[in-house]
Amino acid sequence: MSLQARKRRRRHNHSGATRVLFIGAGVLVGTLVIGAIVAVAYVMNVVQSAPALTRLQPRLVGGTSAVFASDGTRLGFIQSDQLRTPVGWSEIPTDLKNATVAIEDQRFYKHNGVDLTGIFRAAVKDVTNGAALQGGSTITMQLVRNLYLGGYQRTLRQKIIEAKLAIDYEKHHGKRAILTSYLNSVPYGTVGGQTALGVQAAARIFFDKPASQLNLSQSALLAGLPQAPSQYNPFRDAGAARKRRNEVLTKMAELHYIDAAQESAAEHAPLEIKRGTFYSKRREDFFFEYVREQLVRRYGASAVSQGGLKVYTTINLRMQNLARKAIGEVLNRS
Repeated sequence: MSLQARKRRRRHNHSGATRVLFIGAGVLVGTLVIGAIVAVAYVMNVVQSAPALTRLQPRLVGGTSAVFASDGTRLGFIQSDQLRTPVGWSEIPTDLKNATVAIEDQRFYKHNGVDLTGIFRAAVKDVTNGAALQGGSTITMQLVRNLYLGGYQRTLRQKIIEAKLAIDYEKHHGKRAILTSYLNSVPYGTVGGQTALGVQAAARIFFDKPASQLNLSQSALLAGLPQAPSQYNPFRDAGAARKRRNEVLTKMAELHYIDAAQESAAEHAPLEIKRGTFYSKRREDFFFEYVREQLVRRYGASAVSQGGLKVYTTINLRMQNLARKAIGEVLNRS
């Protein structure tokens, strides 16, 4: 074959390979464009079919109901499988607020309910770990799920609905109100068959103290629980709880909520857990049970256990004690 013929063949082969490359690139781009169009159409369809926020009723109303004597002394709480006592912004420690934002939604104060950066970061992590649809939910998305949707289905459709409702919710609620509502509604774990909803109930069952008295270490431990309440439950696995607490502290230091000295001191602190009896203590058992039965008969079990009722009775504890003492004296004489 002549030199000229070999050159022509090389040019022909090169042009053929180039055409194949361009065709392949065109097919790839076309596929991506079609895929993007389909994805956008799917998202728009889900958004349009999602329920309007104004038509949804919040699932959490009130809290754990309590019964009081005539002088305002609390006789006890009506038992339920869920414990919840809402508290105001000023009753929640700053460390607990910061710890929650740091570990759950570090861009909370910057986004409008949906954090695209966080979703992308979670998606990359999911692909790397071989998981699916883990994380990426903002505090607002979690709140609307807890308040309006219930449960947690790890599906793309669910995420889109949560995102749409979160954006709507942020149009009518400030960041402080959103974080307060979240901290009063998120599940922190179950102890003795009772699940703590909100920071006040969690502080009571894990540390036997009100939320306002939590220190940095305790705040970090609680902030780390909502992601996996059973896995990080300190009564079930102290090692996992300690590791999770320290992850929260590291994140707080990274975001400059605390300094290195505070981080180190809190990481080396004991868990200080103490199973609380705040919700289980009762006075005047027979009278208390009579009141509970009357309430259930009149208002129904659900309203009584989770309606956040404050029931003031006519029982006089001082007179009750005097009567009990008098009866004891008579019985001792006979």
